[in-house]
Amino acid sequence: MTIMRGGTASQGTPIGILMADTVSARIPGDVGNGFTYDFPVRFYTVKGATAERISKGVDPELADALLDGARFLEAEGCQAITTSCGSLIAFQDQLASAVQIPVFTSSLLQASFAAQIIQPHKKIGILTDSARSLDPRYCTGYGLTKERIAIQGLEDTKAFYPAFYSGTDRYVYEEVEADVLWAAGKLIREHPDIGAIVCEGADLAPFSPAVNRMTGLPTFDIVTLIRLVASGILRGMTSPFQNRLNGGDTGVPPSWGRPPMDSEEAGKGGCV
Repeated sequence: MTIMRGGTASQGTPIGILMADTVSARIPGDVGNGFTYDFPVRFYTVKGATAERISKGVDPELADALLDGARFLEAEGCQAITTSCGSLIAFQDQLASAVQIPVFTSSLLQASFAAQIIQPHKKIGILTDSARSLDPRYCTGYGLTKERIAIQGLEDTKAFYPAFYSGTDRYVYEEVEADVLWAAGKLIREHPDIGAIVCEGADLAPFSPAVNRMTGLPTFDIVTLIRLVASGILRGMTSPFQNRLNGGDTGVPPSWGRPPMDSEEAGKGGCV
């Protein structure tokens, strides 16, 4: 007998995404475009969370709005929560403490991981929307020191920065991509000992494949992190032979937003 369980208004959206309150073009490949993912996601726009406001650092009113959004996504059945702006890593601890599900606010959480998989003498290159606004402390930790990071910003670019920080709702793709590749090229020319790149700005994700092709270096962004977390959450729904989402052995989705079984149920079965 298979018991089907609910508990939330909807199920089946493993990742909840706290979106900044912007009108920037969110193309496929961007964190804010549903076609970026091969699994459902749930978007929540944090009203008043403009790019300018986020860049100014920790704001108590903004923190409250983010916490409300995280709690809403958890209540709606999401199994993990991320954001659409790398600078929101400043709120990582607050958000992670406010809900019972995993929270990963920024692609920068991959920096220390990337440092572990390359040669110890090599650096991690950080591409960011604005180097002036990025606190290097958020790039380090877990064995990664500031001596092993190199930061390159795009705040002085002619196409990229205005595309996401001027309030426009459109941009020329080729011009923005050219700016990103210029920044990546400058980064590796000035620091030839870089072994991997992390794109801190969430809006860099559509362009990180081109960065990877140009540099030949492992390149991480917010979408690579979302896919990693989702793969763990959805592991029970994948084929053990093809690692493909197929509903798992039973075809019954997990109980979204709650433990898979009660303590009583957990005692049944197992070794005899």
